[in-house]
Amino acid sequence: MKSLLGIIGSPRKMGNCELMVKEIAAAIPGSPKLSMVRLVEKDIRPCKACYRCLTGDCPHQDDFPGVLRAIMEADAVVVAAPAYLRGTHSSIQRFLDRGLQAFRHVDVLHGKPAVAVATAGVRDGEGSALQGVENFIRQLGLSLKGRAVVRATFPGDAIVFEEGRNTAHRLAAALVSPDDYVPEGISCPECKGTYFEFRGTDTLYCLSCGGTGTLSVDGGKVRAVIGPPAHSWRKKEDATSHRKWLIGQRDEFLRQRERLKEAVKPYLGGVFI
Repeated sequence: MKSLLGIIGSPRKMGNCELMVKEIAAAIPGSPKLSMVRLVEKDIRPCKACYRCLTGDCPHQDDFPGVLRAIMEADAVVVAAPAYLRGTHSSIQRFLDRGLQAFRHVDVLHGKPAVAVATAGVRDGEGSALQGVENFIRQLGLSLKGRAVVRATFPGDAIVFEEGRNTAHRLAAALVSPDDYVPEGISCPECKGTYFEFRGTDTLYCLSCGGTGTLSVDGGKVRAVIGPPAHSWRKKEDATSHRKWLIGQRDEFLRQRERLKEAVKPYLGGVFI
């Protein structure tokens, strides 16, 4: 590994996310060149849902292409973000909202090793923060090699305490390991995700890939039995196929646009604050 990109989804300079990125980089054999991006400092505008990026350039002229290019050029990626009110910092999702553009670069992005870090100030306070960071990695087509929640209340706690440093070294080893990431405990057999939603009383839904199935108990051990989702882009060929499907949906909308305009006319107007 020659180059490592650290994506920092935190407004705090020299905060725990930045420190974890630097500690992970320092623990990687060969000392790869570390470059970093503070997403909060980048002008990344909201997606317009125009779908132009599937076949051409996004109409926004902002910093998104530069950050995506940095991800494409790096050999590996570390993504770190703090928990804000039990969710991931908004800068992570703001970038991912524009992620349809990644479908044009599947050959470069797919399989690139990455690790996820979420920091939380109190124990069990991370909520869905780690899931949000993992989702950033998965939806861009990168290969999740490891993940961790780091308990860090004050700036510096992530590396002051041995637990944080050990976590950084574990993630550094995972980043250069040829082995696939296998989480401990129950995970989705389709994507290895560990985030589920119960739908009704008999259906399990994987929040990471969209697969559905059930839970079974065998010999006192719980096992998730989940089938592939209707729309998946985990594999390179799936991502290419999904892009074609999206382009088809856009073209179908354009064919039906006038009919849809007539249908929504009664709903025009309203009071907005």
